[in-house]
Amino acid sequence: MYTEMLMGALVAIAAPQDPQVRVDARGVDRAVVEIEIPAIEMPEFDIYIPGFQIVVPNRDWYMGEFEFDWAEFYDWEDWEDWEDHEYVQDAELDTTFGVDPNAVLGVRNHAGEIMVRTWNRNEVRIQASYSSEDRVKIIQSERSVKVQSETRHGHPEQVDFELTIPSGMTVDLWGFESDVSVDGAQNGVRVETLEGDIEVTDCAGDITIHSVEGDMNVTGSSGRLDANGTDGGVTVVGFDGEVFAGSIDGDIRLEAVDASAVEGKTVDGDVIYEGSIRDGGRYKLTTHDGDVTVSIPAGANATIEVATFDGEFVADFPVQITGAQGSRKFSFVVGDGSARLELHSFDGNIQLLRR
Repeated sequence: MYTEMLMGALVAIAAPQDPQVRVDARGVDRAVVEIEIPAIEMPEFDIYIPGFQIVVPNRDWYMGEFEFDWAEFYDWEDWEDWEDHEYVQDAELDTTFGVDPNAVLGVRNHAGEIMVRTWNRNEVRIQASYSSEDRVKIIQSERSVKVQSETRHGHPEQVDFELTIPSGMTVDLWGFESDVSVDGAQNGVRVETLEGDIEVTDCAGDITIHSVEGDMNVTGSSGRLDANGTDGGVTVVGFDGEVFAGSIDGDIRLEAVDASAVEGKTVDGDVIYEGSIRDGGRYKLTTHDGDVTVSIPAGANATIEVATFDGEFVADFPVQITGAQGSRKFSFVVGDGSARLELHSFDGNIQLLRR
């Protein structure tokens, strides 16, 4: 497009001009129009594909080509250390075995559902349904249980997993085309999927979830949440702890959140927050092409900064605005102003509701 515009301009310059046409602009007042664009901090995103490389699958693809740097979560040991503990099943799988209740569960799956549930036994039960051409590999050590789908040639077809584990196990799940759900894990959850939805329910600890193409939902959980997606929304209902949620193309909905630090950002979507505003807390809700809606609890103390370029600000309670800049960027104080609440939208409305 830019090349065509440049060529058009060059042709226009080089074309013969009509010698009879002259425009004398001397003495003509030139109108100057100034347009002020407020300093709106827009969300920054990296195009992030979690743990994936673009390769042609082969039989060593799952074991050798993927590199996961999760040292802060726990230390991986070499797979070769556990060759004596290897179990291979070439048919329908339903097996149960004892495990350290504080061990780590790792699952790698190419396609198919991964469901993780908890119980009060120090045992792991693994149920899997898959094609006879595929197989499930289980490797156990004192600190870990690792499960993966594989095949002799190419990549596995759909393998559906249902796992029941002690609630104290740390959960680490990876899927390529997989819907993933985790219910009841109390010692941290990490889920990454390229194409699939993620559901986390009644979990605790450090919760990190990433989906390139899928929705993410977290319900009734606590700890620290980091949810990051590309094409899909993030919904959090009933979370106690810090929340950081982002998406490129999707809504961010945070409801019944009790936290002193919250960040919700999206490029193309709405941001909705209904939760606590703690004294001294920090809350930042940002979108480029969407609306921001925030419910302010009665008795909240916050300094609220609002910025929008092509949108309106609406509050259903009286506010005393200061620092107005063309009605595009301003701030006001609720209560003693202890917390800080930043609300930014470039092309959307910002609405405050009292509850």
